[in-house]
Amino acid sequence: MRRLVMFIIAFVVLFGPATAAQAHPVGTTGVLIDVKAESVGLTLQLQLDQLNKATGLGLAPGGSIPTEDIARLIDDKVALTAGDRTYTTTIAGLDYGSINGTDALIVNLTAVLPSGPGSFTLNYSLLTDVLTDHKVYVSRVVDGSEPELLGVISATQSTLDIAVDSPKASVGAMIGQGMHHIADGYDHLMFLAVLLLSAPLVAKRSAAGWRWSPRADSLRSSLKRILAIVTAFTVGHSITLLIVSLGWFTPPVRLVETFVALSIAAAAWNLVRPMFAHGEVLLAGVFGLVHGMAFATTILELNLNVTDTLLAVLGFNIGIELAQLIGVILTVPLIHVAATGNYYRPFCWVVAGLGIVASAAWTVGIWTGTDSVLTPLFDGIATYPLVSYVLFVTLMVLLGFATPKITGKTGVKTKVSTAVN
Repeated sequence: MRRLVMFIIAFVVLFGPATAAQAHPVGTTGVLIDVKAESVGLTLQLQLDQLNKATGLGLAPGGSIPTEDIARLIDDKVALTAGDRTYTTTIAGLDYGSINGTDALIVNLTAVLPSGPGSFTLNYSLLTDVLTDHKVYVSRVVDGSEPELLGVISATQSTLDIAVDSPKASVGAMIGQGMHHIADGYDHLMFLAVLLLSAPLVAKRSAAGWRWSPRADSLRSSLKRILAIVTAFTVGHSITLLIVSLGWFTPPVRLVETFVALSIAAAAWNLVRPMFAHGEVLLAGVFGLVHGMAFATTILELNLNVTDTLLAVLGFNIGIELAQLIGVILTVPLIHVAATGNYYRPFCWVVAGLGIVASAAWTVGIWTGTDSVLTPLFDGIATYPLVSYVLFVTLMVLLGFATPKITGKTGVKTKVSTAVN
């Protein structure tokens, strides 16, 4: 245990100042479309940190705006087409602004087709061609009304067909966004993973305080505890997701992201040494409230009216739960298999150490705005999910069947259990 702590301290000292994998690496752009009688107006809400990361322009609020560079980017990566015809697009305005508390560059465009606007296709690859996790939320504005979400553009879907009477994005579309948000949210995944790893273990009180029993609990008990963990997390994040999305409470984004990162460290420490019996359930509920605020930032960026916000929250929440359910089904049986082996506790210590390091890296990153040495690791897992899952299955099976043996004085091999931490 002492070696693990020393390793964590050394890692943070060596890499901490250079780290900054944000708790939410996924950035967003808002595109507002206003179809007029003779032209189409577009407003691009570009987050400065994402724009600078993709282009290296180094823009800052109040600073000069490189109009020619922005014009080239727009000309290369944003276009409206109708069949084989292309709209003539010009920049009508450039200015700095703030979108939901985030510094942004606001770009107003005017697109004109000689025959007048009709159905068209938005071709958009600005930032998404470099930042593969970046999402572009396209909404329609009619006569200054509240925006109506039409669809989402990403690195894998760079076009969106739009007509004057295009229907709003459905609840089904928001379900998909909720699932993608969990899949892309490394912090949420790690928080839940660390909590779930403790589900097969049994917290026992000793003279030195609470400790994990070296044996795995029954599968039935593990499933009950996992259900309690997921339910507590769901209740927690559902409450704040609704409250923040409706604008009833606006938390400081940076503080929310910091608490999300720190929740991983708390869950990791609980995996090393339980705070008390069923502490993981309480952690899931309390920090679920914090994670729900982070989830709500996606809904807020859509700038929807109350009715559409409620539908978006419903779909987004369903998507989150479906993603969690799939994750539980794919991992929990394997976790229980691994917990029956004598190497499960050291494995948990390693995961806890990684969680604490990641928490520290994300916290530093949130306050410094630099990239992290851990990002390639998580990006690699996301890029090759099937390979990553096969490796996970293999590791869990090996942990379940691996039993350390020693040879006593009589030459007889004897099984031993890992000492309780």
